[in-house]
Amino acid sequence: MFAPPIQPDESLLKAVDELPLVARHLVDGFLQGQHRSALRGVGQEFVAYRPYMQGDALKDVDWKVWARSDHWFVRQYRHETNFRGTIFLDTSRSMDFGEGATNKFLYGRMLAACLALLMRTQLDAPGLVLAGGEGGAEVFLPSTRADHMDVLLGALGGATASSTATGFGDVEALASQCRSRSMAVVISDGLFDPEEMRRLLENLRLRDIDVLFFHLLSPEEMRPKYSGEWLLEDSETGREIVVDGAEMVRDYAPRLDAFLHTIEDMCLTLEADYCRITTDEPLDHALFHFLGRRVASGTA
Repeated sequence: MFAPPIQPDESLLKAVDELPLVARHLVDGFLQGQHRSALRGVGQEFVAYRPYMQGDALKDVDWKVWARSDHWFVRQYRHETNFRGTIFLDTSRSMDFGEGATNKFLYGRMLAACLALLMRTQLDAPGLVLAGGEGGAEVFLPSTRADHMDVLLGALGGATASSTATGFGDVEALASQCRSRSMAVVISDGLFDPEEMRRLLENLRLRDIDVLFFHLLSPEEMRPKYSGEWLLEDSETGREIVVDGAEMVRDYAPRLDAFLHTIEDMCLTLEADYCRITTDEPLDHALFHFLGRRVASGTA
């Protein structure tokens, strides 16, 4: 049985004080009906017995059980994978766009919280970078400490998309925070200098870091509906211009198409996984993609 798609409403996304509780509830709902990745192997936490199968190592057979039952059983364990995943969340002002539950930052913040909890459920070490802030990025290095999730969720709960800075800042320094042969998950609308995005991805890939880019866009950005005159404000600079809505929609489609292809082609060229998410989609689409990427990269 599969759980219904995860699509939190606006009140849940805005519940800053309840973010840890809501995120845990969403991850638990996602895992219901899914085969939890027990990552069974040699480790410390016993999971279950299963019958011996041809090809199993004899060292894994529980001989005490055999002596009592005359049947061969293999002990299975849950083990630490030493997998480290760093989540980069864009906190620039352009992320604060979208009506209600489709607001890009609210959606991205909840996605980051769910990804961190999903990593920890799999006994991995999640980390967090709140990037794009005027005072520089806030960095929380990956850890498996018992209190680390509280720190990450607290930081996410207090994060806002209010910075007038454009881009991620010192991308070389940010990439250096990630350990080689780990994973970086970037959550952003990509509305900054493409060359800065390229440098971030290049620096991550040069460190042999597996990269997954979640490209967040609101339904209003993907399917704008404007008519008459509109006063538009640049979310990054505050500059205002008056435009004709119908003319803007006509010019918008090819510009949007070029923008999307630029980001996607950049990711493909640098061997980074690209996943476009419209914020009216259920969160579990992104979580499935993350788990699929882990399997494909051999980290799960």
